[in-house]
Amino acid sequence: MPGTPTAHHALNLFSLTMESRHGCDWKDKIAPHTVAMLADEIVLGFGAEPLSPTSTQSGGSVPTVWRFPDGSTCRTGFFGLKMEEALRKTA
Repeated sequence: MPGTPTAHHALNLFSLTMESRHGCDWKDKIAPHTVAMLADEIVLGFGAEPLSPTSTQSGGSVPTVWRFPDGSTCRTGFFGLKMEEALRKTA
């Protein structure tokens, strides 16, 4: 495992956090804005820089694109945290 934080690390932590706190049906239990805010907090904790307005700045109206120290990217929003398909194949 690389020592530099990646989008894959953030996705794993987000998934584990949501499922351990709220169960596997967390999408039905948690307000979308809360999901977006938690996803933003996690990627910020991994040192990601926003490439578009964050959920806080946009009110969650559009997903935020983030770049991690290793160059990988992900999106956060009301849906949570997602990686591009190409990144999943290489992560």
